[in-house]
Amino acid sequence: FGTMGAYGLARYSFPGNSAIFMFFLAGLMLPLKLAVIPLFLQMRDFGLLDTRLGLILIYTVMNLPIVIWIMYDQFNSIPGELEQAAQVDGASIWGAFFRIILPIAGPGLVAAYILTVVLCWNEYFIALVLASTNAVTLPFLIAGQVSSQGIRWWSMAALTVAAIAPLAVIGIILERYIVKGLTAGSVK
Repeated sequence: FGTMGAYGLARYSFPGNSAIFMFFLAGLMLPLKLAVIPLFLQMRDFGLLDTRLGLILIYTVMNLPIVIWIMYDQFNSIPGELEQAAQVDGASIWGAFFRIILPIAGPGLVAAYILTVVLCWNEYFIALVLASTNAVTLPFLIAGQVSSQGIRWWSMAALTVAAIAPLAVIGIILERYIVKGLTAGSVK
């Protein structure tokens, strides 16, 4: 969603374009933790409290501004003539987007992916408030190893390794894209 939103904001001019972009940037300045009580009440009213779908929706909204910010700069650094050439050759707008623009913006897409995965994977407070038994995250499980009977060190260590290992594997596999994606567009 963030990639397509950033593409629309970067490529098309319409009234309110810059205001919408500034709205998403403002989302980076205000932490989601400020709205946790209204979110709790809305999730309860919609029946999404303590569900995986509810957490997915919250994490999507929480990370949308970051993805839009990163991908907006990526799309602005790609010449618009590439899309026009693809459309002249018979590609649709979506075809040019998926076949031409996204592969070129790959490093930024990987950087946005890694940042959002890390932010969602390590998020504790929202999961603590909005989930209790059915939709439990790994940081929530790790914190649950401390009880009045003491700390279950072996369980905590095993869960911590399980929490770190996927992020380390993703980082190793996508390592070559990380620096390219985070520095793309910074030097002209």
